[in-house]
Amino acid sequence: MKPQKLVLLLAALCAFGAYTYAQKAKTKPGISAGILGAGNFTKFRVTNPQGRDYKTGVGYAGGVWLNIPLSQKWSFEPQGQWSVLKYVGNHNPLGQFDGTIQYQSVPLLFKYEALKNMSFIFGPQIDFANKLKNEGSTVYFKSQYISISTAISAGVELFPHSLVQVYGRYIYGISDLKNATNPNANKGNIGFYNNGFQLGLKVKLYEKKAVVPPPPPPPPAPVVVVPKDTDGDGIIDDNDKCPTVKGLAKYQGCPIPDTDKDGINDEQDKCPTVAGLVKYQGCPIPDTDKDGVNDEEDKCPTVAGLARYQGCPIPDTDGDGVNDEEDKCPTIKGAADNNGCPELKKQYNFDNKKVLFITGSAVLTKSSKVELNKVLKALNEYPSLKLYVDGYTDNTGSDKINKPLSLKRANSVKAYLFSKKIAADRLLTDGHGSESPIADNKTAKGRAENRRVEFRVREMN
Repeated sequence: MKPQKLVLLLAALCAFGAYTYAQKAKTKPGISAGILGAGNFTKFRVTNPQGRDYKTGVGYAGGVWLNIPLSQKWSFEPQGQWSVLKYVGNHNPLGQFDGTIQYQSVPLLFKYEALKNMSFIFGPQIDFANKLKNEGSTVYFKSQYISISTAISAGVELFPHSLVQVYGRYIYGISDLKNATNPNANKGNIGFYNNGFQLGLKVKLYEKKAVVPPPPPPPPAPVVVVPKDTDGDGIIDDNDKCPTVKGLAKYQGCPIPDTDKDGINDEQDKCPTVAGLVKYQGCPIPDTDKDGVNDEEDKCPTVAGLARYQGCPIPDTDGDGVNDEEDKCPTIKGAADNNGCPELKKQYNFDNKKVLFITGSAVLTKSSKVELNKVLKALNEYPSLKLYVDGYTDNTGSDKINKPLSLKRANSVKAYLFSKKIAADRLLTDGHGSESPIADNKTAKGRAENRRVEFRVREMN
């Protein structure tokens, strides 16, 4: 289903639910209407960005609103807005859109009055793109972005009954805004979605007074009826739910019931609505620790566990605080933040920042080999330990160069450890280029620290 149809279906369902609820309300406020003005704080949310990014831009909006009460607490408020949204590029590629788009926006909001001076607002929004222009240009054009898009919105409104109302709402776009003419249309599923906040004021210009329902009619005069007691239990038939069988007043003229039909009447049954056994006073076999395994089958009846462990918790064989199902090294004590495996930094004083490379190459520095010998020691002490070796570069040059270079650096580390009799299948390598820097690439020291490798535990049996 297309996003536009999904939003319209959601709005219809919300309206129907609110209307059904409104039929039960005794009174409701009158219809009101007015104008609004707001600031738009928006940016493009870019999926699969490939170097494209946007900062928050500041725009504005103006329009009208109509509030239709559905009950004392609920109302439906469609709005019509003329919106200007700013999209500010953040070091984007040459030719990437950076400027203004004008919209005619139609929020279809539902409002719930939670407190006297505060309401929650939520619902879909439909946007009709009017025209757009790049920053620094006066030429408006209609291309690159679709004409009709959808979003969902939620927020808070203050002083909902006052002449001037304050509101703020978050807008989350669900339509990819680019069209077939956009230069990003065929570049790896790059998507542009509108995200942002709208903060503004509403001024009430019209309000119809609330309609008060008429008072209920007076009750009819009582009819005198001679009481009858067919079963002679002292409870007249009009009040007797079992008029032909003798019973007790506390059971409305019926005998003592056995609600759960387990052969134990409710006055002796400690679990009168659940069938049970005599030895448990009418209750089922208990489950003391509430883990779904009854006490007669539970090997740990006072501690919650799992059925596959006969009612006991997931074991922690090595006693390191990480259970065996989550522990990648279940028979060797390790650290919780390292998936239960020994930690190179703490146990072997390993510092990956000291594993460095000469700029533009995969050649290890001499000091790096000293640090890698600590990893070698761990691999020799734990023959079943397997590691991921992740290579990184600084931001010098392009990713077309840095990606292969970072993989070469990871393979250089692997080759060094292989030369020390470590089996190659214990080390898996990957190159990440200049992504995820750990220091400032603007300084020589920072770039040196970013030319690094990192180790992650794969498994240890």
